[in-house]
Amino acid sequence: MSLGRSILGAILTFAVSLAGCRDPVHFPMDSMVEAARQFHAAGAYDTDGDGKADFFTYSDADGRINRIAYSNGGGRPDAEVDLDAIPPQACRHLVIILDGFGYDVVKRHYDEGGLRLFHAPSRVVAPYPTMTDTSLEDALGYIPCRSFEALYYDHRRGELAGGSLAYLQGGNQPYNRLLQYRAGMIWDAIGYLYPWSVFGKEINDVKRRFDKAATQELIAYIVSSAGVGTRRGAEGQRQCLRRVDQLVHQVVWETRGLVKVTLLADHGHSYTPARRIPLEDHLGKKGWRIVDRLRKPKDVAYIRFGLETYASFATNEPAELAADLVAAEGVDLASYAQKDAVVVLGRDGGRAVIRQKAGKHKYEPAEGDPLKLKDVLAGLKADAEGYYDADALLAATVSHEYPAPLERLWRAHFGMVEDPADVIISLENRFFSGSTSFSGAVNVASTHGGFNNANSVTFIMSTAGALPAFMRSAEIPKNLREVLGTSFPMRK
Repeated sequence: MSLGRSILGAILTFAVSLAGCRDPVHFPMDSMVEAARQFHAAGAYDTDGDGKADFFTYSDADGRINRIAYSNGGGRPDAEVDLDAIPPQACRHLVIILDGFGYDVVKRHYDEGGLRLFHAPSRVVAPYPTMTDTSLEDALGYIPCRSFEALYYDHRRGELAGGSLAYLQGGNQPYNRLLQYRAGMIWDAIGYLYPWSVFGKEINDVKRRFDKAATQELIAYIVSSAGVGTRRGAEGQRQCLRRVDQLVHQVVWETRGLVKVTLLADHGHSYTPARRIPLEDHLGKKGWRIVDRLRKPKDVAYIRFGLETYASFATNEPAELAADLVAAEGVDLASYAQKDAVVVLGRDGGRAVIRQKAGKHKYEPAEGDPLKLKDVLAGLKADAEGYYDADALLAATVSHEYPAPLERLWRAHFGMVEDPADVIISLENRFFSGSTSFSGAVNVASTHGGFNNANSVTFIMSTAGALPAFMRSAEIPKNLREVLGTSFPMRK
């Protein structure tokens, strides 16, 4: 282990030790099987360590926990509390945002009996590229980001801008203003080296903040789950969900049900071990020069920051660059803006144009079918000019390889961020793009950023009520307002 990592490990150990010997999240992980069976409960828990069950949970016909009870001191439960009968307006609202969880992982965990205080998870289609900053701006209904991530090409100044310092300062994360808990930015990097330890710290920090907060709503963003997913894949994420379940049980137990909890993530994950794509060599062979400032016709600014299944570029020749990039091994799709349209290229030689009008979108395949949409569109009705309703297309493609492809590609180039890239590529899951130094420090078992379903579809679930089966990230505020009966998010 390098000296740098040894120092980081020492810092982490010291920081965690400051919390004291007893973690604030200490709810029993396992139910007392015999006590639960005796009182026909879904779960029975010994919360004070005296060997007797003192907290009980009960489920409805679908297996969702909707009632709780406490013992009278002799291990026998008293009257049940109907959680659904407590209106959300009478409760505190704890919102936990995890970084990078795919819907399928969460749904499987739920089907196996986890997170049963919640209604079933709903699919959420994140914007493209599937990055945290843009996804959370949508999910919290806040202002646009400057760019896809902290490092970007500033077209106004004509040079690369941002980077690590901008990231640490939250320069591309206006949504931080809406959060009541987010670990200091330095923990983001440590969380990739020691993800499970940092995740434990964050879970306990969320509980401490919840205990001290005097607000009805508390929004907490846990970033280290990204490191757990990247290093440990789906199994690591299931461990995270079990720890979240422990936290949720504890706040329900301690508040006697006077809390509603919403759990969501920003985007999906690839769940595929990946290696760094050698685009530098490919671009060099095609005659491109990787630069920080665009001066000559074959100059390209290649954004390499995180470890992601997408990449973005600045260039004065987007059509030529996109054509060269989509020919590289590991590139799935390339796209660029052409006047008021978006051109998308597929690795099989496909080419199509996307147009937008009054919130509807039109798909014009010129060669092949790069988005694999022809069969889908055959079952939908277009208007007289060939434009398709965005909601109908979302419903038809939520399980498609490329969910809501037309509107998401359109937004990537028009109107999602202040300074969009000239060319965007989506990679196959077995490749990632990004920082050369960072990629050497992390074995990538899973990551995100790309256009496909695994990267794009995440989840939301709440104890406050059932949410629609699927939605865009940008529809989360509206849908939560409907089940909560109050505004979301509540402005500070």
